[in-house]
Amino acid sequence: MHRRWISLCSVGCKAVAVLVMATALACPVSGAPKLDADGAVRLALSRNHDLQAARAQVQAAVGRLRQAGMWPNPRIELGHETDRPFANEGEYSSSVGLSLDLPISGRLGRAQDVARVDVARALAEVNDAERQLIGDVASAYYQIVAIDQNLKLRGELITSIAELAAVSQNRFSAGEVSELDVNAASLELMRLKQDRTILAGERAAAVRTLAGLIGLNGDEPLALDSKQQSRSPLATSAELVRRALERRPDLRLLDLAANRAEAERALASASAWEDWGVSLGVKRDRLSIEGAPRQPAEDALAMTLTIPFPVLNQNEGIQRAAASDSLAAREQEEALRQRIENEVTGGAEQLAQLAAAVDGYEREALPLARKNTALAHNAYRKGQIAIGDVVQAERQEKEVATNYADALGRYLRARVSLETATVAHLDLMTRPVEVDEAREQ
Repeated sequence: MHRRWISLCSVGCKAVAVLVMATALACPVSGAPKLDADGAVRLALSRNHDLQAARAQVQAAVGRLRQAGMWPNPRIELGHETDRPFANEGEYSSSVGLSLDLPISGRLGRAQDVARVDVARALAEVNDAERQLIGDVASAYYQIVAIDQNLKLRGELITSIAELAAVSQNRFSAGEVSELDVNAASLELMRLKQDRTILAGERAAAVRTLAGLIGLNGDEPLALDSKQQSRSPLATSAELVRRALERRPDLRLLDLAANRAEAERALASASAWEDWGVSLGVKRDRLSIEGAPRQPAEDALAMTLTIPFPVLNQNEGIQRAAASDSLAAREQEEALRQRIENEVTGGAEQLAQLAAAVDGYEREALPLARKNTALAHNAYRKGQIAIGDVVQAERQEKEVATNYADALGRYLRARVSLETATVAHLDLMTRPVEVDEAREQ
């Protein structure tokens, strides 16, 4: 495919502009409310230091682009020869000149082509870092959502067991049951409270993990709004694959790697013809002729042109290496394209199944488990069943709730993975510079 590159000014201005916009994204407002998933992502994009380091590389690439088009500096040449320390007959030769190397083979233009691709690659690397950061932040956030859901269910079970313990105590006081019933309910209550304490510790660690991704210090608090959001329907697998192949910055990076290799090959070909050397100056000589009167000084205009010929070295090795690098990048691009297609297709199927499982828990399993627990409590109050049956019903509800929280966590992680694979948050990312377009100049 024929590829031409955009101009130096265009690339540099676009690169600086998009970085300014990216830095201004999602600046937190003082006294802001609790962060939801979108707020956490926006804050991370503005504060994460690894991302700031990647953005700094864009400025470095822009600087190299500007340097690539610079001509060599001219040189002033001064010379003086005299016989004064030897025969001292008054002979001398003085000269002053200006020399300049001329890149006549288009070397500077080809060097700029390479530097332009480097700017685009730096921006694509920023995009890929943003994509991965968004995925990491969302994954950490939804891990907390799943833990909070588990804590909520544990809280409901603790309330239920506490009521059971109170009923057992009343029946024990009335002489209807033995102390074993009271102890069984108390032990179950203590076990659930310990589970809740463990989950609270996991949540604290997950919050600090998220805070680190956002770019907060260890002593900075992080308040989250972990309410569940509605599960929006998915696009078709074909549409998701199309979006991924169109948006993925890591795929663009491999395309740019091939472009850079092609540009390096053109640069090596142009560099085989080294710069021509041109010098212009004046020279004054005075000769001494034995037996003749003192000779006057003579002035002359001196011009020199140096033309190197690429006879022994035509950079053939560099050109072959660049051609191989281009081929390797194209093959890697195709391999990644196939992996993306399979990753997105499999992720969409997995997410659909997990959504059905979570919906089944919410519509059927959880309500039924709660109903069974309520029936067991009511029967125990009436003396129809033993407390062991009530504890069994409570444990069954706990198991269903735990499985639901696990399924919900898997669903949320699978959704984040699919959104990361399809670059769903493209509107929050730095706009890349397009280099695969025709140069108007």
